[in-house]
Amino acid sequence: MKSRSLIVLLAALLVVSASLSCSLFPFGGTPTPEPDPCCAVTPGGLLKFEPESLPAAQLGDAYQAEIRITQNITPAYDIFISDGSLSAGLELVEVQGEDSAIISGTPQESGTFRFTVTAYCYGTMVSGQAGDMEYSIVVEEE
Repeated sequence: MKSRSLIVLLAALLVVSASLSCSLFPFGGTPTPEPDPCCAVTPGGLLKFEPESLPAAQLGDAYQAEIRITQNITPAYDIFISDGSLSAGLELVEVQGEDSAIISGTPQESGTFRFTVTAYCYGTMVSGQAGDMEYSIVVEEE
């Protein structure tokens, strides 16, 4: 009788072990990861730039236009011209803490100036967001 009880006990342990093993290591022995709610990543997507286009400028007249970064999850930390250029006399300056940049100055060259504005946002337990937008400013002679 003692050996029969031992066999039943061993069989029960074997069933429990196999069942536990299948739930912890499905499909060939790799553990099933549990999602960590504290570190869940919600993709923020690309940044949006406003406005979609910039106003024209007059040669020799003061100019100012604001570019705002929206749809960002964390604050923007870098906004800059990554390609192209502005008319001589104009510059893009990031406004710290405002998720925006200002193009200002007095244009000294006429023509159409095409450039790309790029922005990066901080990442906190996620990858930071990035985006860029192509703009042009037409500087007209008076």
